Order: sequence, then structure tokens, then C-alpha cells
Amino acid sequence: MRMREEQIHRWFPLFIDLAKWRILVVGGGKIAGRRVQTLLEFEPECIRVVAKEIGSDLRRMKNLKNVEICEREYCTKDLENCRMALAATDNPDLNRRIGEECRERGILVNVASDQELCGFHFPGVVTDGPITVGINAAGLDHRLAKDTRKRIQGLFDGGNDMQNGKHRVIIGSRESKLAVVQSEMVADYLRGQYPDWDVELLTMKTTGDIILDRTLDEIGGKGLFVKELDKALMDKRSDLSVHSLKDMPMEVPESLPLIAFSKREDPRDALVLPKGCKELEKGKPIGCSSLRRRLQLTKLFPDNPCENIRGNVLTRLDKLDRGDYGALVLACAGLKRLGLADRISRYFDPEEMIPAAGQGILAIQGRAGEDYSYLDGYDCREGRYAALAERAFVRELDGGCTSPVAAHARIEGKQIYIKCLYYKESTGEWYTDSIKGSVDEAETLGRDLARNMRDRYGV
Repeated sequence: MRMREEQIHRWFPLFIDLAKWRILVVGGGKIAGRRVQTLLEFEPECIRVVAKEIGSDLRRMKNLKNVEICEREYCTKDLENCRMALAATDNPDLNRRIGEECRERGILVNVASDQELCGFHFPGVVTDGPITVGINAAGLDHRLAKDTRKRIQGLFDGGNDMQNGKHRVIIGSRESKLAVVQSEMVADYLRGQYPDWDVELLTMKTTGDIILDRTLDEIGGKGLFVKELDKALMDKRSDLSVHSLKDMPMEVPESLPLIAFSKREDPRDALVLPKGCKELEKGKPIGCSSLRRRLQLTKLFPDNPCENIRGNVLTRLDKLDRGDYGALVLACAGLKRLGLADRISRYFDPEEMIPAAGQGILAIQGRAGEDYSYLDGYDCREGRYAALAERAFVRELDGGCTSPVAAHARIEGKQIYIKCLYYKESTGEWYTDSIKGSVDEAETLGRDLARNMRDRYGV
């Protein structure tokens, strides 16, 4: 029930120029990350983030010129030269201390856990060209403020977010059967969480889906599978895109960040034989599309050559069953999501065939500066840690779709174990190695493992 108007203490909306402001954010979690992302749109001189543990959302911002990340405890000296501070830790006592110290110094402060200590409320923000709208519900009804923000955003988007008075989310997807199944998994999550929303798919054929007579390295790599989806996001024809993470380029635009990762499906590769076959026929080619797989298959099946194969999963299976190949190697995750687990003849343990970075994980991509908190419950902790570690390893070595570089991370409680494959192009030799450490250091461990391999074996 809404509070009576006389009980509400309204807060005056004040629009200020942050261009020369130094802002302190204490906290490294999702709330701090969202607020830093919002502030960046208004180009402050500097945002200093102080926290003992920095979450993945903030880590992705550490190379921005106006963001300074300090992985340590807060101290009063951090307030020097700051004109605004945000206390967003999970420690109420620390938040209270920051609030009190800011008030003593005349620093504008927002305390996430204590409305009484706030000198200002952090608003919901909607922008459209020169127009900025701030939404605030006097700190009394956060859901109302969030829903109001979404309604206003819908008006700016020309009604894209609202249809017949209902919130609308459009999910961009490749049009292959597997891509649609995976996108529907995300859509079903949203429909279950928000039954009053309209959730739709916008499917399209990407350049990578169209050109099938050449290998990916000949036509431009993984970026060809996301180009059209990226454009739909930028043009606001879609609100988010769903990708198989293994098909994503290692570098994504800052304007289109990866905002959520799914729980990981089976990350292993699988050997698929023609229908009715029990064993791989000696001398028959194995169809696979990556050099990573070819290198490892040569060791496992020295009597069977590898040949390139392109096309979606169902197209490849048709080619297999008509006799073009003796076997295929495909990702278990895709087969299982398509209900084709019965086609798997052999599972390759990650210790014998290291999967592609991100294999089995779905990545959701969105637009920078927008509120995707409705996906917080979808985002998987283990999936995110594994994704960050594996992609950091490949990125450090400049690996991509055409580079035989691979990494697989296994999460065990608070520990992460990463195994990798590194190919030395100058000699044609390849090596494997591993590293173990805290999940909080997942991205750093991936980079360290890559550097260790490069230092040990050269380029």
C-alpha cells in the first residue's frame, strides 16, 4: 500500500556537472559496480573504488582512464579532494563510519544501507540525448522506483520497452536451432521471474552462418557470428543478446559488455559416430572445425585424418550420417541442449582434450549504462569465474577462434583449477599446463598462467 502523501519526505532533484569532480566509491560488489557504471556516463574527473575484494563488474572497468581501483581497506585519507562519496559495502558499521566522516567534512554522501546518513539519494537514471531523468521514491519503495525507470526508458525507446502497458524485453539470437533453444532458455527464465512481461526473440542470420565454404580464419573469425547481433543492440532493436560464450570474440566493445553468465552445461567435447556405428572406422576423416581439436585428435586418433566441417549442428550430423565423415567432434553442451545426447559415442575428459574457453556457458550481452539487475538471479557465480579465467588466458595470448589456444577452469568451493593448451606457431609444438588458486583471483590466475606459458616456451 502506498504511504499517505503527508508521510513522504520528498528529495529535491538537483542536476550537477560532474566533469571536475573526484568521487569515492567504497565497496566492490554489484551495487558499487552499477553505480560506477551510471556515474561514468556523466564523465567525472575520477572515480576511485576502494574495496578489499573487487567484483568482476568493476574489474572490467579498471583500465578506463577515469577509474582508479584500490584493492585494500578504506581509510579516512581516501576522502581527501573528494566531493562525493558512495558507501556501498556489506558492512553497516563501515558504511555508517563513512557517512559520518563525510558529513563532518561537508562531502556529499550516499550510504546504501542507511537512509538517515544520506546527504543525497542515488537516483534511477534514464538518458536520451541531452535529456536526463532522475527517479527517486524517497528511499521508501525501491521497486516502484525501478519500475518507473523502466516505464520512462520505454517512452524514450519509442515504446520498445512497453507494449499494451507491459514491460517488453527483446532478445537477439542467431536463427540456428541451437541458438534459438539457448535464447529461449534465457527467455523462459525471464518469463518465470516476471510473468507480466512480454519477452520476445529477434532472430537473424549472421555473416558467419551464411559463409560456409571457407574456414573461419579465412573469413574473419568469431566476430562474424556476433556482428549483426551487435548492430541490433546498438540500434535498440533488441535489449540483450544471447551467445554461446565459446563463439564470442575475446575482446568485446565497452559499449556492449557481457552482463551475465549462465550455469555451465557439460563443457566436454564429444565424439559422434554415424547412426548405427559402434566404432570409428580406421582411415575415415574426423570432421571438426577448430585447430585446437585437430591438434589433440591427432594424438588420440593417429590413424584418422581431420577435415574441416562448417554449418550448424544438425547440418553437420546430416553430413556425418550420409557418409562424408567417419566421426564428428562436437560440444556436449550443444548436443544436450538440442536433446541429442543419445548421439554421443564417447566423452573426452577435459584432461585428454581441453575444451574451448567458455564452452558450455551462455553469455548475455547488453548495452553499457542500462539497468540489467533483472538478470542478477540468472548470473551464475561459478560460470562467471570460469568464464573470466578462461577468457583472460586466451586474451593474454591473443588467441581466438583460429588460434589453437584453449583453457578449462574447474571450480571447487573457493578454489579454481585452470588447465590450458598453448601452441607455439613457429615450431608447431603444443604444450599443456595448469594453475590453482582462489576464485576471487580467477582473471588474474588466467593471465598469470598465459604469461608463464609464454615465458617458458616463447612465441
